[in-house]
Amino acid sequence: MAPRLPLFTTRSVPFRTKPTVPQKRFAPASSLLQQQRAASDDAAAKGGSLENTALHTQAKGPNMDQLPHVTEEAAAIDKTMGNTPPDVEQGTPVQEILKRDKDAQDKAPQVMKQDLKLEPNSTNKSPSGSRSFSTAARKSAAEVEAVSNLGGSVDSLVHFQDTRVVGLEYPDAGFGHKFGLPDLKPLGKAVNFKRRYDPVVEQVTRSLMRDGKLSRAQKNMQFILDALRTSSAPPSNKDLISPLPMQSLPLSPVAYLTAIIDSVAPLVKIRQQRGLLGGGASMPIPVPLRLRQRRRTAIQWILTAAEGRREDKLAERVAKELLGVAEGRSSAWEKRARVHKMAISARANVKIAANGRRIRTKSIRGK
Repeated sequence: MAPRLPLFTTRSVPFRTKPTVPQKRFAPASSLLQQQRAASDDAAAKGGSLENTALHTQAKGPNMDQLPHVTEEAAAIDKTMGNTPPDVEQGTPVQEILKRDKDAQDKAPQVMKQDLKLEPNSTNKSPSGSRSFSTAARKSAAEVEAVSNLGGSVDSLVHFQDTRVVGLEYPDAGFGHKFGLPDLKPLGKAVNFKRRYDPVVEQVTRSLMRDGKLSRAQKNMQFILDALRTSSAPPSNKDLISPLPMQSLPLSPVAYLTAIIDSVAPLVKIRQQRGLLGGGASMPIPVPLRLRQRRRTAIQWILTAAEGRREDKLAERVAKELLGVAEGRSSAWEKRARVHKMAISARANVKIAANGRRIRTKSIRGK
């Protein structure tokens, strides 16, 4: 069967030519401005209702549409009832409110009830009793004398310039001082301290210092003193020597620290001296220590024992170790007892070392 469509005959192909006028893909800026203006004009025409609806639908804040004050409400009620309203400009005393409210008088405190009972009887009377003090400014004798010499009053002479008082003269203090200089004659030479901190605090701070960082050591020392101050009183320990009672030691942390270090500090040290026994052997000789040397040895023992503790911070470890020394459960006490025991056993060597003579030993031959 032959196909209905002629496959071998020529056909006309439709061809669409390119338009001569180019199409604009984007609208010009002027048309956009016109659209925006039209939109804004429409919004302005409608604007009144939109704004009103927005304001009405907006939620009220905590300080909006508040109720009137109690005094204002009472004034409005009194004005409505024909009574004398209270003064809104000033506060209303509680006594006046209680006078008008009988129910509130029954529930009022007893002191106010007594005042209400005594008030009608105590009109135009001065208050009973007298104060034992006065708040009036008193003029010193030096001020009165200076004013009398100048022939005027203190109020007319004294005036302030910045933070200085000008107008009074003192021969010892100079012009411009309000008060004279204190008498320094009763003060002794010990008042002028050459050191800013206590010797024990400064020595412990220097021992805590690492790599020359003094500020960090001072912060650690401050933490240690705070720990001693906030700690409980140490138990009764016969080895802990202090001029203060045991219960009051935490109140003075510097004295507490001094008592701990001086109590555990050794009195002597053992020096091994060669040449006295012969044959290269050394002889233990106990040597007494000065106060600063004793404290340094005790501080080194405490720092060595603090290194074995489990706390993270150095200041906390040292503070715990100091409290352990005060309670008598530190290894520093064992070191002190060991040194003293060796010194007692070698006390005879002190005289030999002082003479400086060599000990000759005889050889014992067997039979």
